[in-house]
Amino acid sequence: MKHIIHTAVILAAGENRNFPCPEGLLKLTDINVMDRILKILQKNGIDHIVMVVGGKEEQYRRYYENRNLILVSNPRYKWSGTMTSLALAAPYVKEDFLLVESNQVFEEAAVTEVLGSSCDNGMLVTVPSGSRDEAYVELAKDGTIFRISKDIRQMNHIDGEAVGISKITQDLYKQMLEYFQSNTNPMLNYEYVLEGIGRPHGMTGIRVNDLVWTVIEDEQHYQMVKNRLYPKILRRERRAREQKAKEILARCLRIDEKEVQEVRAGGGMTNSNFVVKCRREWFILRIPGACTKEMVDRKREEHNSLEGFHLGLNPENVYFDSDTGIKITRYITDGVTLNGKTARLENSIRKTTNLLRRLHDSAVCMQGEFSVREEYEKYKRMIGKRNVTCYEGFEQADRLFYRLINRLEQLGTDRKPCHNDLVPENFVMSGEGRMYLIDWEYSGYNDPMWDLASHLLESGFDEDEEELFFQYYFQREITPQEKEKIRIYEICQDILWSAWTVLKEHDGEDFGTYGTDRLARALEMGNRYSKSYGHTD
Repeated sequence: MKHIIHTAVILAAGENRNFPCPEGLLKLTDINVMDRILKILQKNGIDHIVMVVGGKEEQYRRYYENRNLILVSNPRYKWSGTMTSLALAAPYVKEDFLLVESNQVFEEAAVTEVLGSSCDNGMLVTVPSGSRDEAYVELAKDGTIFRISKDIRQMNHIDGEAVGISKITQDLYKQMLEYFQSNTNPMLNYEYVLEGIGRPHGMTGIRVNDLVWTVIEDEQHYQMVKNRLYPKILRRERRAREQKAKEILARCLRIDEKEVQEVRAGGGMTNSNFVVKCRREWFILRIPGACTKEMVDRKREEHNSLEGFHLGLNPENVYFDSDTGIKITRYITDGVTLNGKTARLENSIRKTTNLLRRLHDSAVCMQGEFSVREEYEKYKRMIGKRNVTCYEGFEQADRLFYRLINRLEQLGTDRKPCHNDLVPENFVMSGEGRMYLIDWEYSGYNDPMWDLASHLLESGFDEDEEELFFQYYFQREITPQEKEKIRIYEICQDILWSAWTVLKEHDGEDFGTYGTDRLARALEMGNRYSKSYGHTD
């Protein structure tokens, strides 16, 4: 059975004097080189990352100060090869690992092919790139590495070029370290150790001929990467995602792929969504994102979304796999997703509040309870398990959270069917003017004031708009207790979703300042709440 790899070692100690920063910090278009590597690794389940740094080390340390990385210093980077750097990672590597060089830009397929290969030890090999620093590879008849050299004159035949991505078992790594103990040539590179030591272990050449990648060499080459090669990679990766979506849809609906006429990417923060057309019908395909298996109870979601459909709130699910989380729903014809602006219009308020009353006052039998305390503590356990660094101010917010929870217990809470994730984007208006509520991942019994707090906060309601919303929803005066609970839930949600963002970013997704902004707002609202109610001291 193939062993799942959770550890990576990134070699980033070399210095390229053509640039004022390490190559890993060079900006592409939407991301820098190293962040792209990290995103790919984390997306593929690698959550323990050791990076060996040297040249311009202080820039890496500043940039990754609060990130979940182990930075190891190679102070002799000027006078040593890559095997020295790899050896320095030893105290932090306790299992099989992926070895990655930092000065590369490559398709995600480079990593997925290596991780998905059946061999225990393997090195990625592709057609020669034409760079000035090619490491040619000669394979034995059984497909294992026979020779690696930058001197073409040493090769009996050339089977490809080594890409700086390898899969190495702990046993092979120990033998590499033992070999290196007697080393008298500090300039030795790891691939030449693998060439010799790896032969008895069957170091496989993992061949991927159709791969777009490069090593960044100088300014001219860097500009080519930014302007031509990286956009090409993004196009190929987009097409690969769409092809995967097409294959999944065909498999789930048990149809021929040829019957899938169109696939295009949709939105979504937690998941990857695709708008797909087959047999003249349109559907939404949802593929779960990183970390959601631990965060979301899919059996509960399946049950509750069906209850929402029976209430006339949710589009029909035509396929739902509660093990994988893959879901296919009917497309809302001419649907328009609400945003923070349109959610605050009176016509939208009238429809959303009517929909929420139908849900909250219904007698549907939902599965699961949504407890903000339990949800938050689940995320905290996951953060602790992964040894993730939280945002600055998190400890203060944590204390505020529990004081507010204690106050909620004094106020008392209701237990009714709730959606629990009322971002405006989860409301969709059909072309006929019917409002739908989608994405029931967090649904379950809760206090309805949570739902109101969620929608008001996520949509940015001001005081006057909020008053109108309360008139439509309550159809009476809101009580002081209800209003205080809404204020408490708003703060708790910002703290909860900042913890959620910490985990999502750890698993390779990029949310910019979303998490830190929510945490800062929680602390600010906490101060306002304390002045108004005086219950957080």
